[in-house]
Amino acid sequence: MKVCPNCNQTYTDESLNFCLNDGATLTQLKTDDPPPTVMMNSARTTSPNFTDRPNFTEPNNPFGGAVNAPLSTGWQPPPSPVSPSPFGGPPMAASQFAGQNQTLPTVSLVLGILGLLLFCCYGGLPLGIAAMITGYIGLNNANKDPQQYGGRGLAMGGLITGGLSLLGTVVLILIAIAANL
Repeated sequence: MKVCPNCNQTYTDESLNFCLNDGATLTQLKTDDPPPTVMMNSARTTSPNFTDRPNFTEPNNPFGGAVNAPLSTGWQPPPSPVSPSPFGGPPMAASQFAGQNQTLPTVSLVLGILGLLLFCCYGGLPLGIAAMITGYIGLNNANKDPQQYGGRGLAMGGLITGGLSLLGTVVLILIAIAANL
């Protein structure tokens, strides 16, 4: 039960914090009743044989000392994620892509995007040409030796963005020439 210190109005609603008459902060009415007791279930036993397990010293433990034995023996790491092969063969693990060289396709895509951003300043002409050349070489490398070279999608993206930036710059130049005539 709560009471208003100004007007001595009592409220049974425990969710109220302010008096409805004058807006003063309500205070808890002092009673001799102890607070209600919350009854909880007993804690469950998680490992009844915890003291029965042998202790051993783990060699790679940086803190030293004994470490409890694992619950099961023969733990294996989870399998590596498998992704479908972009070359139509069986699926390849993601770790097989890690050693592939993707430098030229990445450079091609970056140059193509820069060419698209800068075609209004005539920067699309050299950047678009460079993106198309590096994309073509990267795509040929990926097609000839897919085990060593990757990034076929990046090379295609570089070719497309480079071509669009080159085309946009040429159209912009033609419009500028036509406007000066």
